[in-house]
Amino acid sequence: MNIKNKLYMNARLSIILVVIGISVGGCQEQPVKPEEIEKVTLGVETSLLTAPVWVAENKGYFEREGLDLTIKEFDSGRTALATMLNEGNLDMVTVAQTPVMFNSFDRDDYVIIATMVYSNNDVKILTRQDRGIKNPSDLKGKTVGITKGSTGHFFLGLFLIHSGLQLSEVETIDIEASELPQALVDGRVDAISTWEPHIWNAKKLLDENAVRLQPRGGAKIFREDFYFVPNRNFMDNNPETLKRFLKAIEKGEEFIQKNKEEAINIVSQRLKLDKELVVSIWNDFEFQLILDQAIIITLEDEARWAIDNNLTDATEVPNYLDYIYSDILEEIKPKAVTIIR
Repeated sequence: MNIKNKLYMNARLSIILVVIGISVGGCQEQPVKPEEIEKVTLGVETSLLTAPVWVAENKGYFEREGLDLTIKEFDSGRTALATMLNEGNLDMVTVAQTPVMFNSFDRDDYVIIATMVYSNNDVKILTRQDRGIKNPSDLKGKTVGITKGSTGHFFLGLFLIHSGLQLSEVETIDIEASELPQALVDGRVDAISTWEPHIWNAKKLLDENAVRLQPRGGAKIFREDFYFVPNRNFMDNNPETLKRFLKAIEKGEEFIQKNKEEAINIVSQRLKLDKELVVSIWNDFEFQLILDQAIIITLEDEARWAIDNNLTDATEVPNYLDYIYSDILEEIKPKAVTIIR
């Protein structure tokens, strides 16, 4: 190749590299202007259910979406929701369906904008073997620790029905979720109905004295959902902010799907949990943003259960379509919204 041709080829290569550089640079996310940054205060349950929040926090996805997010931690979604509704210092919380259901009998100043995760095996019943409880039927007349108004409460009722018993045939004691393992160890209760990591902690403390009760036939009797629930007034005034928030969560969930090992490390370190625990139950969780028909069905089933067991003065099941706002998620992930309206 002569000098003239070499110069021509070098010139063409330079032009191509410049074009590629411009293209790549144009695809990069532009920094959010300071005046566009939005403040959000989020109440989060400190559990594996909220892994997308911990991953998005760790990877800086909230900042990339122009959010100044303040996270306030809670032992349970029940307490987080009660704090938002009664104290007004939270814009949004993470919470499962049972607290949503119980509060719906008295108020409608909150709304579900997305499910972030669901699980068919998170909530469990653990008993003390030395109390003579080896089978579900042995729970009759026993004392069970629950977090009243939580998924642990509803799961106990569902488990008993599935086992041929009624909620009225056991005594329940309301205990905050993080305190349930010690209550079982101390013998204040004969069994507990709660979620992870509290079951794991109780099993480690009880060692060979721990017995997990299984539904008959190993059936999966309950799908636990975990939602993002903002104050309705905040949602009405900040739909674009919530859209940014869900975009950040979507990135967090994409990271979880593609980087399982690193996601487990992030969550283990953030929650100061034994990595062995996180690894052992990680596959019990389906991390994805959805709004599906199962949400309505479960909320209605739980409401009927609460009415039938005299856990509320209400006599009618609320219309739960009024408690779901799908427009934000529909704009981000249209196929993720399958609720019949």
